[in-house]
Amino acid sequence: MYVPWLIKHMSDAKTARLAGEAFSLITGLDLAYLDLERKPPEQGGAGPNDDPNDPNVAMDEDDGLPWPDPERIARWWEANGSRFTPGTRYFLGAPVTRENVLRALKEGFQRQRILAAHYLCLLEPGTVLFEWRAPAARQQRLLAAMG
Repeated sequence: MYVPWLIKHMSDAKTARLAGEAFSLITGLDLAYLDLERKPPEQGGAGPNDDPNDPNVAMDEDDGLPWPDPERIARWWEANGSRFTPGTRYFLGAPVTRENVLRALKEGFQRQRILAAHYLCLLEPGTVLFEWRAPAARQQRLLAAMG
């Protein structure tokens, strides 16, 4: 299980939010809702700032992701990690199965649904990649047809 490695990387401002997102994708936890996040560091972010002389105008790729609190997450993992069987692949807190992937396609956030669509193709080779960018009504019809 890579969770201790992820928790270690939550202490580094460059990788913290990405490690927190990976942890959430494995465990299914909403870091903000469960108060497992911290305030952003004081130094400036990776995105644009108010300095007109700064040539960096690219948006921060991790914008919108919470800043995980590694200490609180480590405590949560110590208390709950035994629920996760080593060697089993987890997605949103459950083993990767067709049923769980379809649930994520129906109920997940956009970034979770993108991964769920790919998992579905991995679980059922030859399956056409589910179009997570399609209008909601079309996606609902496709999901209803899938069961």
